[in-house]
Amino acid sequence: MPDSSSRDITAFGEQRNASDYALREYEGHDHERWDGLVKSSPGGGHIFQSHQWGEFKEERGWSPLRLILKRDGEVAGTAQFLLYRTLPVPGYLMYAPKGPWIPWDDEEAVRAFLDGVEEIAASRNVHTVKIEPELSRHRGGYEGLLRSAGFEKARYDLNFSDTIALDLSLAEDELMANMGGKTTRYNVRLAGRKGVEVYQPADFEWAFDTLWGWMLELAEHKEGYHLARPREYLHDLTRRMWELDRGRFFVAEQEGEPISIAYFFDLGEKLWYMYSASAGHKQNLKPNHLLQWEVMRWAKDRGITFYDMVSVPSPDDRHEGDPGYGVYKFKKGFGGEILEFVGCMDLAIQPRKAAAWYRLEPYYYRVYSKLKKDIFY
Repeated sequence: MPDSSSRDITAFGEQRNASDYALREYEGHDHERWDGLVKSSPGGGHIFQSHQWGEFKEERGWSPLRLILKRDGEVAGTAQFLLYRTLPVPGYLMYAPKGPWIPWDDEEAVRAFLDGVEEIAASRNVHTVKIEPELSRHRGGYEGLLRSAGFEKARYDLNFSDTIALDLSLAEDELMANMGGKTTRYNVRLAGRKGVEVYQPADFEWAFDTLWGWMLELAEHKEGYHLARPREYLHDLTRRMWELDRGRFFVAEQEGEPISIAYFFDLGEKLWYMYSASAGHKQNLKPNHLLQWEVMRWAKDRGITFYDMVSVPSPDDRHEGDPGYGVYKFKKGFGGEILEFVGCMDLAIQPRKAAAWYRLEPYYYRVYSKLKKDIFY
């Protein structure tokens, strides 16, 4: 990691002027209030910025730090960071998964936010700030903006940097017409003609066990597919979000037999397609296609307008030789827009410690994974 001691956040402008913006720590404990602020932030926020996500990660060694950007007393943006003590490197890592959500096109707001983050990080003995904003890497000059503030591209993108999203504000016939080619539309209708039905199961444990069992089978037999998280992690996460009405299963069945299952997060006007698996038979009935279509219809009825299908291969890997190409082709068939974000960016607050952590990072990850049977972030 480069020494950032020479960075100058005032590169956004010629001088620091008094700002109408101020960054403050949020000290409330009401998850609905915090989530309301996240949902109303510019861009609508992300489930990984929700109060529940912070609580879940806190149980696994991360300390949530919630910040609000205010302008003239009104909330103008939010950020949930997670702090992790990085021994043997003294100090902390400060990471905003899929955040922050601020008015990125307002120079004054960005400057005030980054100045405030640097000040708060220094006060908490943070050596590295890591952010993961959903900003286009092709439009708006956002990556250049962050680099001018001292950020560098992180070694790893911790969450998907490329995805496919659909605009669910369109009418159903428009959504159907926008599907990529006749194949997807045909498969949706085929599943319906063959008696496939989609529903939300009432029994969480049955649904999770079904999902997990099929995921294990996929990991055993499908090239390029592996389980990054252990059963306990996924069970506890999906259960928590289920109980708080932030997560839900959908099942496709035929003649009473479940043949496909998927799990989704939702927050405000957004929906995320997180986990899925299928039985090893009856896939010629195309249950996954109908499941996706019925989920879109359900989401529209709830006022959800943005559907993130979560994760597609990088541009260099969008070819038939890549193990993820089949899933990419399936998602692309529904006609969404490919979004390519800047990914993880790091800011060194204490350059020497940050450089030490950067060198240690890959070894730390491997040891953590071996001991915990899980991934670090």
